[in-house]
Amino acid sequence: MKSIRAFLLLLTCFVTSFMAVTTTLAQNSPTPISPPSAGLKTTTELLNQFCNFLKAQQSFTFEIDVTYDNVLESGAKVQYSGYQKVWVQKPDRLRSDYIGDERQTRFYYDGKTFSLFTPPLNVYATRNAPSSLDQAVRYVDENYGLTIPMSNLVISDPCSAIESEFQKPLFIGNDLVNRVEGYHLLLIGQERDAQVWISKDEPPLLLKAIITYKNLPGSPQYTALFSNWNFKPLIPENTFIFVPPKDASKIEFLPPD
Repeated sequence: MKSIRAFLLLLTCFVTSFMAVTTTLAQNSPTPISPPSAGLKTTTELLNQFCNFLKAQQSFTFEIDVTYDNVLESGAKVQYSGYQKVWVQKPDRLRSDYIGDERQTRFYYDGKTFSLFTPPLNVYATRNAPSSLDQAVRYVDENYGLTIPMSNLVISDPCSAIESEFQKPLFIGNDLVNRVEGYHLLLIGQERDAQVWISKDEPPLLLKAIITYKNLPGSPQYTALFSNWNFKPLIPENTFIFVPPKDASKIEFLPPD
């Protein structure tokens, strides 16, 4: 009986001490403060904030690390990677260098012509092009099947494709991209869905994008990680002018399939 009474006394002392410590901690803990309602933005406002900022920039550069899926006939997925650097000078200059697992190309547009150079094969093709960047991006896609990855970011209205293709964006959360927290949005479309992460700091930057081609077998995804945005770049004029190497061979564009 003595041992039981001693145990109960010890237990009572422990509980009393624990409650006292818990009460002290609760009194010293800061009270959570709700964010002011004036600082809240809708998902549409978050997306438009980035698009409007990019729309106002006349000259900028950025880099993209790309991964994308190839779905085999068996249903298995194989992932490929690439790296792209883009130079933009509105209204009529664009350069895009791409190095990837499946291809290596350099695209030049100088306001008069566009050229595509493939360094590993040392071949190039050149054609006349419309005089504006918007028209040129659409022209090379429709007439030659050349799609420049993330080319909607370089045209005069970056949000035009989003507004026509996707429903109102849904807010997923404040999620991480390379250990940096950003606003995570989901956009749902008929043929594909898109996820975008927009930086919480100013200026609003695109940190990451994932496109899911949900109507294709296996729902392959295209993922782009953005870095090194520069809105005050010093871009030499010859950046956009293609000068073929002396030993390069000129070829003709094949018509798109």
